[in-house]
This record gives sequence, structure tokens and C-alpha cells, in this order.
Amino acid sequence: MIQLYAAVGRYHIEVQPNGKKIPIVTVGINECALTIEEMVLWSSLIWNILTKEELEESYKRKAEQSGVDPNTFENTLQRMEGRNLVASAKAIKGDEALYQLLANLYVVPITSSFSTKVKAFLHLIFCEKVPFSAAKLVFQKESYDQMQQKVIHLSKQTLLSSAEILKCIETGVTDVSTSEKVLDALYDDDFSTCDNLGLFMRFYDHYREILEAVATLYLSRNIVFDKLS
Repeated sequence: MIQLYAAVGRYHIEVQPNGKKIPIVTVGINECALTIEEMVLWSSLIWNILTKEELEESYKRKAEQSGVDPNTFENTLQRMEGRNLVASAKAIKGDEALYQLLANLYVVPITSSFSTKVKAFLHLIFCEKVPFSAAKLVFQKESYDQMQQKVIHLSKQTLLSSAEILKCIETGVTDVSTSEKVLDALYDDDFSTCDNLGLFMRFYDHYREILEAVATLYLSRNIVFDKLS
């Protein structure tokens, strides 16, 4: 069996009146303050899709660098899955595990201003210790292939899961700018719901190509994942 993990949510720093800085990850409408252990694990996963073994290795390496007990991995992971800060899926084959992982996660495109890109660049250089040659790539204009363009176009209009995006692309839907259009495009029968849509979408002809586009956008830091918690 292969088990895959990805980070969920959007990260920001909250500065309290006393000047203390608290890491916050927003999932749905919920703002979740992170402990240092949770921050180490979440930062290991964001814009990565890892097996449990890979995640544990990354966690323990970062934990030692941050003065955190590396043996806290299992408890931290279990707690974060319960808080919807981490998503996981298990299957016999890797592509099936990837589909189950991404199908019900919502796709949130990242639209960065220049100041945001500067902050990201500085974070990569000074916090993540990423080489300058790699960190400067945040200033490059995004270049998407045709399928990635379709994913971004749909996800910019409204909050859609990967499975919902897959159905839109397969059925030729490009306009989901209103809730009525979303319902007409996705739930125009008597059995489809947001909970079971992912069960059927893997049987569509181009599901692997669309799934690859979503995964590539995530790994290349162009989207993040969300849940309706």
C-alpha cells in the first residue's frame, strides 16, 4: 500500500498587540494557530506530496534544526490530520493514491503581488535556505500548458475541488462564475453530490492528464489546497 500526504490551507503570520508572532493556517473559514511541532510538519508538506516515510524523514531533519523533539512526529501528524491541516490517502497503486488524495481537495490559485513575491523570496533564502538561483524563480512569470491553463481558469472563478474541475474540463464547461452555473455544470442529475463526485471522475478519459495538471500546479507553487471545514 502507498500512502500519500499533502498540506492543506493558506499560511500567514498574525502579530499580536504585544508583538508576538503566531503562525496561522486558514482552512475553510477556520484559522488554526500552529504549535512549533505543527509548523515544522506543515512546512515540510506545503508544495510537496510525500509518502509517510518521506514526511517523517523531512520532519525529523527540520525538527533537529528547530530544537524540536523528532520523536513527536506520530502525535503531531495525527493531531494535524484531525484538524484538517494535512490530507492523506492510501491505495495499492501510486496513481490511485494520488487521485484519492486530490479529488476532494479544493484548488486555490495563488495570485501574488510583487511585494508578496519579495516576501516569498526572502523566506526561501533566509528560512528555507534555498539557493539564490532557485529562490529567484518566484519572480518569473508563470508559464502553463493547456491543461494547467484550464485548471487555473476554472479555479479563479469559484472554489472548486479537483474532482469538480475534472468534470468541468471533461464536459467542456468553462463558465462557473455563479453558483447557478456551478450547480448546472456539476450536479445536474439525481445522484451526484460533492461527497461522491470523486468516485465517478476517475473513469473519465482524461482524468490522469487533468490530475497531473493539478499536481504539477501544486508542486510548482501555483496553487494551494483547501477543505470546507
